[in-house]
Amino acid sequence: MNIELTQPHTHAGEIYPPGATLDLPDDAARWLIDKGVARAASGVAPNPVLDGMVDVPAVQPRKSDKPNRKE
Repeated sequence: MNIELTQPHTHAGEIYPPGATLDLPDDAARWLIDKGVARAASGVAPNPVLDGMVDVPAVQPRKSDKPNRKE
């Protein structure tokens, strides 16, 4: 089942942003929909899937403007 995330979701250390589409087994997709994290995606192509994981780049943390060392 194709779903579209409506909220950020983390799975196995990967962060998936709202709007990401996933192709999941029906039971997993329905669980996320029931939790309010996703909705059924109709007419939306899923992102590529590798070994059951969606290949979506992880969100990178912001770098501070200040260096971490003393000068």
